[in-house]
Amino acid sequence: MDAETFNRLYAVGTPVRAFPETRAERPKLTRTRTTAVDVQHGLTVVHVDRLAGPIDIRGIDPLPDNYPVEATP
Repeated sequence: MDAETFNRLYAVGTPVRAFPETRAERPKLTRTRTTAVDVQHGLTVVHVDRLAGPIDIRGIDPLPDNYPVEATP
């Protein structure tokens, strides 16, 4: 999915399950804090609360708007 499509489907602040490194690790329940951007060779990334650096959107599972996530520190 490209950034334009992701941004059309998911607003900034969408609750997500984020897998920063691999899907084998325990996910972080958080929210998007930026719009997604296409950076290179088809890679699309987004920033999320509580994690430094961008995350590949393939490592993001959007959740329902009312899904409980941890508060931003």
